[in-house]
This record gives sequence, structure tokens and C-alpha cells, in this order.
Amino acid sequence: MNTQNIEMMTEYQNKAMLSLRAMGDMNVSAAQWMVNQQIELGNKMMQVSMSGFEQLQTAKTPEAVMKTSSELAQTVAEELTGFVKNAAAQAVETRDGLKAAIEDATKLNTEYAEKALKVGAEVASTTAAKVTKSAKKAA
Repeated sequence: MNTQNIEMMTEYQNKAMLSLRAMGDMNVSAAQWMVNQQIELGNKMMQVSMSGFEQLQTAKTPEAVMKTSSELAQTVAEELTGFVKNAAAQAVETRDGLKAAIEDATKLNTEYAEKALKVGAEVASTTAAKVTKSAKKAA
């Protein structure tokens, strides 16, 4: 393998590693966001439940119990809906980032495949010329 091939492969590997690192960082960031959201949701659900339980304990009439239960259900539904909307938006953002990274990797592969083909053709041509020259000297 000649120096030009080695340099090209080294450059390709460096760029590929940077691309993989970016994708890994994106995945870690998305996972951390989701964990943080789940913790926040869990905390909110605990607070809402405790507040609802306290209100239910102080309710004096069946109407007050029904009203408190209804408010509790509404609050839980709103929190869960907000969580799902945020999670969906984050998933779309992550998908778009991964799509862009894959497109960049595809471009990188195409670029280096073209370079490798060109270098291979140059090496084959140079080798053929040397062989021809050697054959003429031998003849």
C-alpha cells in the first residue's frame, strides 16, 4: 500500500470516528433528556397524588370527593399529555439529527470510495507502465 493510500485511509477513519462520536453523543443526549423527563414526570405525579390524597381526606361530602377526584384525573391527564407531546417532539428532533448524520456518513463514504477508485486506477496505471517498461528492457 502506498503512502497516498495510507494517508487517505487514515483521513477516512478519522472522519468516520468523528461521525460515529457525533451519533453517539446525540444518542446519549436523547437518552439523558428522556431520563430527566421521566424523573420530572414521576415527581409531578407524586406531588399531584399527595395533594389529591390530602384533599380527599378533608372532603366532607360525596360531591367534594367527586370534584376532587375529577380534578385529580384532569391534572394527571394534562401532565401525561404534556409528557407525551414533549417526548414526541424530542423523538422527532433526534430522528432528524440521526438522519442528517447518516446522510453525512453516506456522503463521506461516497467521497472516499471515489478517491479510492481514483487512487487504485492511478496505482494500476503506474504499475502497468513499470511492467511494460521492464518487459521492454528484458526484450
